[in-house]
Amino acid sequence: MLKLFVTVGTTEFDNLIKHVDLNLGDSKDFLITAQISDHACYKPQYIQSFNFIDNIDNEIERADIVITHAGAGSVYSLLERGKKIIVVPNISRVDHHQLELARYVERCNYGYSCFDFVNLEALINSIQQVEFSKYSKTDFFGIEAILELLK
Repeated sequence: MLKLFVTVGTTEFDNLIKHVDLNLGDSKDFLITAQISDHACYKPQYIQSFNFIDNIDNEIERADIVITHAGAGSVYSLLERGKKIIVVPNISRVDHHQLELARYVERCNYGYSCFDFVNLEALINSIQQVEFSKYSKTDFFGIEAILELLK
């Protein structure tokens, strides 16, 4: 049984949570836990869930696959850990920066990006057989100077 962890960060992404809950929640193939927003209107009926917490490391470590919104903080921390990820951009947001990050992940072969919920289960089922490119963090060249100024 695949352990899936779904995270939406601090912003509401009810469409993703609802889709996972109603379409995958009763599957015998997946054990699903979701981190939902404090502002979520939809409360999952079939999957285990909790509101945003600062430290979700244990949930991430237990998961075989992480399905994440395309927030930069979430995506980059998962890539640095080497987790198998499926990035789902929240296109209901006013700004569409999540689309660009999802395209970047896909273009660089760091993980899957899901632009249509209909494809999510197929991506989950095929991700275990895929070898993604290893992400390596590049530190900002001026970080030492910035840290020195903040002292």
